[in-house]
Amino acid sequence: MSQRLKGKAAVVTGGGGGIGRSVCLALAAEGAMVVVNDFGTGPDGTKSADKVVDEIKKAKGIAVANYDSVATVVNGEIIINTAINNFGRIDILANCAGNFHPVATVDMTQEVWDSVITVHLGGHFACSRAAARAMIQQKSGGSIINVSSLAGFPRYDPRGAAYPTAKAGIVGFTLALAYELKQYGIRVNVIFPRASTNLFPGTMSGGGGSMPTTASLKPDDIAPMFVYLGTDAAKDVTSQLFYTAGGDFSVLVRPVKHRLFVRKMGEWTVDELSAVIPGLGLEERDSYF
Repeated sequence: MSQRLKGKAAVVTGGGGGIGRSVCLALAAEGAMVVVNDFGTGPDGTKSADKVVDEIKKAKGIAVANYDSVATVVNGEIIINTAINNFGRIDILANCAGNFHPVATVDMTQEVWDSVITVHLGGHFACSRAAARAMIQQKSGGSIINVSSLAGFPRYDPRGAAYPTAKAGIVGFTLALAYELKQYGIRVNVIFPRASTNLFPGTMSGGGGSMPTTASLKPDDIAPMFVYLGTDAAKDVTSQLFYTAGGDFSVLVRPVKHRLFVRKMGEWTVDELSAVIPGLGLEERDSYF
């Protein structure tokens, strides 16, 4: 490896498995000092974060574990301070932590809704807030990499609205934070990955909508984009949406754009809207992207 990230410190939430684990290993292989955050425990009672730390150390990398949940601002600060206390700095934050409860919205409890929104959207906020504060103090820029999903803009999802809502919210959060932090040289981007993981085993290889079928669903295929966005080569890349799967990547347009634009002089009436909108072909829309 070329050690593109030597001297940089990274935090990866949800780093104990799936895409997060692959990101931890890839960042460490490029020389980054890595905080592996995960509160999960394997069947043998070993902490998932510890297993990944051991993998990194066996490969002569530098890593420490953190077991805090991302769900609160207090924990977000603890997670980021794990990097600062051990490595003296924080340069890269990869927000990979997530959960999923497949419950139809009409059957969803308050607890399920709160859990999904808090872990995904709240976790992105809590850790990004702490990382951004530290990066601003360092005055050396930084990279925050968020994780959304095409499921955030579904045509129909019988598994409930909590996960799509959280993932759509992460896009808005990314764009707002990118503009806010640009003045400090801190870039914020979001990745839409497609891979088979414990959370989503055997995820369909079809991209959906205009996305072509991908040749691979390996989590390792997602990691290089995270590494790139953490390098100095990406110092001018911010507020971008990247779809990544197998050997594929694409740059997505902003979620809100004019599909068509209709204007009349004066105010629309309900009768006029009833006459015009049915002829626009809206029922033919298969996917947001």
